[in-house]
Amino acid sequence: MSSAALTSGKARSSAFAVRHAGLFLPLLMVVFIIAFSILAPGTFASPRTAITLLRTESVSAILAIALLFPLIVGEFDLSVGANLGLSAILVTGLPSLQGFNLGIAIPVAIIACGTVGLINGLLVAKIGINALVATLGTSVIVTGSVFWYTDGNVIFSDIPEALPLLAQSNILGIPVPAYFLLGVGLAAGYTLQHTPLGRYFYAIGGSKDAARLSGLNVDNLTVLSFVIAGVLAGIAGVLQSALLGSGNPNVGPAFLLPAFAAAFLGATAIQIGRFNVLGTIIAVFTVAIGINGLQLLGVPFYVAPIFQGLSLIAAVSAARMLRGSRI
Repeated sequence: MSSAALTSGKARSSAFAVRHAGLFLPLLMVVFIIAFSILAPGTFASPRTAITLLRTESVSAILAIALLFPLIVGEFDLSVGANLGLSAILVTGLPSLQGFNLGIAIPVAIIACGTVGLINGLLVAKIGINALVATLGTSVIVTGSVFWYTDGNVIFSDIPEALPLLAQSNILGIPVPAYFLLGVGLAAGYTLQHTPLGRYFYAIGGSKDAARLSGLNVDNLTVLSFVIAGVLAGIAGVLQSALLGSGNPNVGPAFLLPAFAAAFLGATAIQIGRFNVLGTIIAVFTVAIGINGLQLLGVPFYVAPIFQGLSLIAAVSAARMLRGSRI
């Protein structure tokens, strides 16, 4: 057999491996479900567990989707967790402390988070500050502002009843937060995969210089990606406060690592080496199922952050090996 034929065969085998490697994460989710259903049949294998995961992990999934937009254009946003916390505090604090109607508090909270995203985008794209530095700075400022606003206290009194009802209600047996995730996922997925805007974002992430030469306004589109991240983080914050039924000033930063782990792990699923919405959602629930199953088996609580950290490292490593990706 000629060397050319051998090279062609290897190339086809490599392409086949990369294409089907995207199925590993969904298969891992199935393996987790089967394994924990056998090991903990009385607790894990129940509709209640599925409903609880859908209710609680929808927040994490929406925040992970928020992260995708800056990541796709080649930037990092370390402020999304703090932004979630800001939204959670405003949506509870404005009615409780200032007497605002919930119908006003929700859009104000989301707009505030979008404004933080706008500031991030301007600092990165217009002023030229490194995204890690800029968003870390805004994250610290937002977190400090939240503690100033609440004086470090949990807001739990005079919360409108409609807020916790938003998270606790089911429609056709499915938790309402899951419908929010469905709406955000469909909108984000369609935007990224089927609109010129999505193609522009991916083009910028591929090469900013090439994108500029092709006529794209890279700076404005980068700013927009941060604004979208802020708005989606705001939506996630509203849902999180609805789940808790209160405003906790400590709640935001804890969501940052799981969101990054899901975004990078999602890039190893469905579309290898490419940040994508479906892969991210699968990643969120795969990790959540793994952690939930281990906890039901009696594994200590500190396993969760270790599991998430290992997932992040494994995800980035796998993405690089599968396609030599720069993510």
